[in-house]
Amino acid sequence: MVEFAKSRMPEDCLFEALVETPKCLPDAVQLLTLCTTGNGRLRIVNWGIYALSLYDKFTGEGFRVSLDPALLEMWPEIKAWLLKTKPKKDQDHDGLFEEIRRAGASICRIKPVRVGSVLLGKKDMGDIGICPICRDAYPASDGGICRKCQGESPFVEEADDDAPSEGPPLKAVPVEDAVGKAALHDMTRIVPEKSKGPELKKGDAIGVGDICRLQQMGRNRIYTVEDNDPGPEWLHEDEAVLAFAEAMAGEGIEYALPPK
Repeated sequence: MVEFAKSRMPEDCLFEALVETPKCLPDAVQLLTLCTTGNGRLRIVNWGIYALSLYDKFTGEGFRVSLDPALLEMWPEIKAWLLKTKPKKDQDHDGLFEEIRRAGASICRIKPVRVGSVLLGKKDMGDIGICPICRDAYPASDGGICRKCQGESPFVEEADDDAPSEGPPLKAVPVEDAVGKAALHDMTRIVPEKSKGPELKKGDAIGVGDICRLQQMGRNRIYTVEDNDPGPEWLHEDEAVLAFAEAMAGEGIEYALPPK
């Protein structure tokens, strides 16, 4: 399919690729052309269609190649593979590869296409920021924190039972389960180079309207007063710093309230 499309492109054409499935076909494009996801010359859309297009990166004109189910009657193994009518364990792999070799481009449709201007030219990543939560560099256009810390992370955070305790044993609850409860501590929103301050303060009631704001701050699980009793040996940080300030203050030393 890749070679069929390439055969229609002018020899001196600097082309890019659009693949309509993330399964298998992008690998062939990256092996047989200079178009890769890394250099931005390969775009992949998840339409589940076994088709690819090569097009001039400046004009958008090119050719789309797809497997044509109507042309597969003579090729039962290819048809069963494409339409998933036979379990993989029952497929005749040697027969499938032989049919692919013999069929070649005869089972493909090809037609001229022209992609829209939205796919032409290299998209600028824009300014890069440093996420105030995880400290990774990320596209600043994604917001005040990176998308991973906004709740899109695929990683599951697991507790380290051997790690030393840095605070009281507290239970975090999903932010959507905290509605109607009170925040156990201040929660800070940081907008790089613009602002930094408490979005919610200790004792504030969590409302439905707070869920989205907290998730944008990377707070998908939070601590509430109702779900935790830290014990009398633990103080709110504002209380601790106020006690410290009072002890330090004296002649010629002042402090401002409230603590920040």
